[in-house]
Amino acid sequence: MDDKAILHSYLRTRRADLLGKLDGLSEYDARRPMTPTGTNLWG
Repeated sequence: MDDKAILHSYLRTRRADLLGKLDGLSEYDARRPMTPTGTNLWG
């Protein structure tokens, strides 16, 4: 496997992990600010 394929696989896995954590949250909970700078689970 080349470096590009490894990175792509890693990013796909992390994206699936994040989406699994967001599954079931209300829109408000997914988007409410979680830090003083306003970062939320969607970014």
